[in-house]
Amino acid sequence: METILIGVLLFVAACVQGAIGFGLGMLAAPIIALMRPDLLPGLILLLAFGFSLATWARDRGEVEWPVVGWSLLGRIPGSVLGTWAVVAMPVAGLKIVLATAVILGTLISLVGWSPGHGRRNSFLAGASGGFLGTTTAIGGPPLALIMRSMSPERVRGTLSVCFVIGSAISIALLTGAGALGWMHLQAALVYAPAVIAGYFLSGVVNKHLNRRLIFLGSVTISLIGSGMVITQAAGIF
Repeated sequence: METILIGVLLFVAACVQGAIGFGLGMLAAPIIALMRPDLLPGLILLLAFGFSLATWARDRGEVEWPVVGWSLLGRIPGSVLGTWAVVAMPVAGLKIVLATAVILGTLISLVGWSPGHGRRNSFLAGASGGFLGTTTAIGGPPLALIMRSMSPERVRGTLSVCFVIGSAISIALLTGAGALGWMHLQAALVYAPAVIAGYFLSGVVNKHLNRRLIFLGSVTISLIGSGMVITQAAGIF
């Protein structure tokens, strides 16, 4: 039953990410943290890598390359710091970081302000996204914030490139540190069909459903899940 629930959750989360550009980790990670915290962040990072490759292929003509370059320069030190946190922090501490990242990402996605996507902001967004992406697999919100002025297609295309390369960096660092292994790869292979199905359904969602309603529903689920994670983690301390 647990496997089925996680599969359904990842299917929905993949559909959301395919529609709005991010959301796989923000929607799925809090609930997975309640059921199988040992799968995080490795499972989401592996799935996000493959998913983002497919999105990049679909939106390859809509990429803001200067943003990609500067954000990836920031991603490296952020990911190194994130790897240290994963190795050094207890599970309960990582749960608090994850839930906080989701809440922060939700607040960022709800505000109407955008700082712009110049070199400095792209670097800082990449650094913060690298830390959050490596520790919690939720690295999209800081990047999405600076891309507010772009079209939805350009946001998806640019984020997908950042996620592909950024996830690869985090996966390599976590593997080298012993925090990502065969168990995570096996789980990713088990849940890959659900993510693939969600990716293809996102094409229908883009054409026929209200993205704003999808976004608000996802935000609600993410916040509820984060609250539950914090409650559970607080009980562990």
